[in-house]
Amino acid sequence: MFMNASVIRGHRAADRKVLRLAWPCVLENLAVIMISFVDAAMIGVLGPAATAAVGVNASPSWLLGGIVQALGVGGTALVARLIGGGEQEEAGRVSGIVFRMGLTLSALITALMLIGAPLVPVIMNADPSIVQDATAYMRCLALGFIPHYTGICMGALLRGAGDTRTPMISGLMSNFLNVILNFLLIYERRTITVLGLSIPMWGAGMGVTGAAAASAIATGIAGIYIILSLTKKTSVLRVRWAAPWDGDVAKRVLRVAYPAALERAAINLGQMMFARMVSSVGVATFAAHNQAIQVESLGYMPAYGFSVAATTLVGQGLGARKPQDAQECGNRAIFLCLALLSVVGVVMYLFAPFLISLLTPDAQVRAIGAMLIRICAFEQPFNAMSIVISGALRGAGDTKVPFLCGLFSMWGVRILFAWLTGIVLGGGVAAFWWCMVADLGVRSLFLYLRFRQGGWKNARV
Repeated sequence: MFMNASVIRGHRAADRKVLRLAWPCVLENLAVIMISFVDAAMIGVLGPAATAAVGVNASPSWLLGGIVQALGVGGTALVARLIGGGEQEEAGRVSGIVFRMGLTLSALITALMLIGAPLVPVIMNADPSIVQDATAYMRCLALGFIPHYTGICMGALLRGAGDTRTPMISGLMSNFLNVILNFLLIYERRTITVLGLSIPMWGAGMGVTGAAAASAIATGIAGIYIILSLTKKTSVLRVRWAAPWDGDVAKRVLRVAYPAALERAAINLGQMMFARMVSSVGVATFAAHNQAIQVESLGYMPAYGFSVAATTLVGQGLGARKPQDAQECGNRAIFLCLALLSVVGVVMYLFAPFLISLLTPDAQVRAIGAMLIRICAFEQPFNAMSIVISGALRGAGDTKVPFLCGLFSMWGVRILFAWLTGIVLGGGVAAFWWCMVADLGVRSLFLYLRFRQGGWKNARV
């Protein structure tokens, strides 16, 4: 009886730690995905072609963002251990070096996309009718990459230090600005009716490019906010901006970051291949696929909040030489997220027609999209496990196993069987999406076995 009460108290203490860090991250990630969701809803009014033009850039954008996030993972693992071990000054020095690495990487990605934007729709096998809009969208979006991506790196370090509220405020700010700018930049001049009053409304009429400009400005300002917050004396992480360059620190960061980057590359390249296969079945189906992806993302984004909590608490627990605390916090983050996303899956299945109707007025796109949302409802528990366990392993610096799991499940399950069932056997887009569910199921199983085995406790950072 005593042991049971002790275990329950331990669970509750870990739950409080997880939820304290997770809820701001949940709101932040919901705000981030709402940018894409709002873009999709507002652009959906312009028709399937406009939706497809934006959707073509989704997977490449995830790939680029994933590379930057991988650098943040390396920095987070190191900073979390240093904070857990009480080495705040060293954490500040490491953060200054990671800032310069993030700024350089962001500048390189910006230059690459400004020059290579026309290649994106070609690589994605886009319909010729949307190539021009797709190119303009990516080029305009890239103008905000330097502050946006640098802010992503520094926000990751803040979370590793235990501050999840500042990145949350940044995400909410970005979403608010994006909605306003979309409203002004996408549409032509028009008259809107509010409470029976007709009000002339200015509009730039930029269409797809207007949506990209709104996102670039909003995410850029949010990134600047993150960076400026780190200059305050009250910041939990005192960044030493002028710290001398240290190649050994950079190597330690990259030792954790490069497998995470390879993982994101393996998964995102697989998503690009997956989207390329879907795009071959027609503009309306591809538009429905992309709208359903927005709903899917809105469903699983809370998992990233619990993932961040797991990353931070596992890293700090190991830094404080308390591996059992790290294990307990990781377990509770997995359990809480699994419970939440199971409920989300039920809601998505029941309200699929309503959710897709928020994004498009096109009847054909709605019918296909509702079917796809109901399929992806079954993947939500697998999303919870794979996302949170990956976060826990990254907090420990164990990034090679998530890479190998992602590589195998994406290419050996999703892509291979999507090609066999969707194209060779003619199963179409529904078969593609069931293969996505299978991919996440296999990935979550492998990751769970790794976390349970416990070898991650000995990972070197």
